Amino acid sequence: MSRLAPLGIVLRCIAAPAALFLAACQGPPPTESTVDRASYLVEHNQCQEAADMIKPVVEANPGSWGAQYAYGRAMVCLGDLKEGRHALEIAVARNPNDLDVVFALANCMEKQGDTAKIYMLLRNAGAELRSPEAYVRLAEIAEKVNDLDSAKQALESAIEFDQGYDLQKSTEPYYRMAMLQVRLGNQQEALRRLRQAYGINPQDPRVRAELEQRGQVLGPTLGLPRGN
Repeated sequence: MSRLAPLGIVLRCIAAPAALFLAACQGPPPTESTVDRASYLVEHNQCQEAADMIKPVVEANPGSWGAQYAYGRAMVCLGDLKEGRHALEIAVARNPNDLDVVFALANCMEKQGDTAKIYMLLRNAGAELRSPEAYVRLAEIAEKVNDLDSAKQALESAIEFDQGYDLQKSTEPYYRMAMLQVRLGNQQEALRRLRQAYGINPQDPRVRAELEQRGQVLGPTLGLPRGN
């Protein structure tokens, strides 16, 4: 009696690995490449296409901060702030050290008018990451709602944490503080902050224009040391 298996069973056994391979190939695209593509689409205002592309990745990998970040940005772009915020909160929880992610959530909160939560988010990011940029962003938002005391405090913290690694960014808290002091009516303090900014980067065109407008002679003796 033959012990050979029927041909149909043999063929099914051979075909099974190939079917599994094809199924894997036809599954969801790799997370990283899809996130990159969706982010590109959001940047070019193709937000619905981005959302449609990234949503299956979020559903398959809800713990991926990158997928949640891309999906959240797409939903905010489409005006679904509740869904966008939910995704961005997950992204921040998973990757709290990425300022792009933090700022995306802050942007969504700003659109919702949730100023108190923005303050908390950006203060925490500024303190934990020692980030002047986070405090400058907080100051921008505070000024928009005419909360000049909070804006001043945020810029003081930005100046405290400023390390001067990037010339353009390093002048930012000083320049913004100068402009805030103008709003507060303190021209002398505004000039001091402008001179500090000039000492950091004498090529900053905004700083140069403001100093010249005040009758200051630009040169190596005009700059002042950084710090509060």
